[in-house]
Amino acid sequence: MSDIKKIGFLFSYTLPVLILAGYYLPAEPFTYLVLPFTYALVPLIDLAIGKDKNNVLKGDFDGLLENRYFDFLVYSHVYIQYFLLVWTCYVLSADSLTSFQLLGLFVSQGIYSGTIINVAHELGHRKSSLARIHSKVALISVCYYHFIVEHNRGHHVHVATPKDPATSKKNQTIYGFWIQTVFGSFKSAWNIEKEQNDGVGKDKWWQNQVLWGLLASVALFVVLTTVFVLFFNVDFGLILRFLLIQAFIAFLLLETVNYVEHYGIQRIEIGPGRYEKVNPLHSWNANHFYSNLLLFNLQRHSDHHAYASRPYQVLRDFD
Repeated sequence: MSDIKKIGFLFSYTLPVLILAGYYLPAEPFTYLVLPFTYALVPLIDLAIGKDKNNVLKGDFDGLLENRYFDFLVYSHVYIQYFLLVWTCYVLSADSLTSFQLLGLFVSQGIYSGTIINVAHELGHRKSSLARIHSKVALISVCYYHFIVEHNRGHHVHVATPKDPATSKKNQTIYGFWIQTVFGSFKSAWNIEKEQNDGVGKDKWWQNQVLWGLLASVALFVVLTTVFVLFFNVDFGLILRFLLIQAFIAFLLLETVNYVEHYGIQRIEIGPGRYEKVNPLHSWNANHFYSNLLLFNLQRHSDHHAYASRPYQVLRDFD
């Protein structure tokens, strides 16, 4: 991997910098900075720079896997996410923002929160208990804790089959897919946990970790709301709207990515309810150089599904 690409992953910090800058810059529209950056400037930069089809050499794998720099980048975003949630709640206490500015701040944080689910996705596939704890803590902040259960033990097993709520069908609209995956993934995660608990004699519904993840999100939102209402005199509804809006935007962005990553792909059924082994053909791959730096090689999704535990810095390109 080139030094330019290694350093380039620092661009993942662009969104939190823009969120902070958007508040402190003097004009009202600046709280929307993240929106044109993400959906106008990034595609233009991708178009200008082009694609990166270079794969890491096998001889470099071990060195890249042992380099703590790549771990620091993803871990740090979990802490930045919580800092920004607390910071925004504090900003709301200043009572100096117009409704127009508030909406920009909420949307910008929601877009960044969407990238946090991607960070949680990366950490949730690792064997380290520390990584998985950080993944769960990140998902709690966006009310999507069930993702780590359904994605790892459901989606990766059933991808590109009718059993997978996170696989979009050919000609399915994004809106229909949102309904399918948001509700279907939660149901799938709940059932996965229930079946596992039944198998080990834990037949009590309150031992389902999907439930505890949901309660953890409620607890986080209640604590933040209560603290800033009592000690900073912030309007209760304003804090709650911010927390819910950023979470809503975050998980819809995640599911929009899911829509693209597996659109219309089907594994061959080799027997009743049995499908061919997952391989790189069962997800779409892309190699936009700049946006892959922002999103920790998320677009190299084909390699990820073939080798789920492979860290982002060594993911390979497939045509």
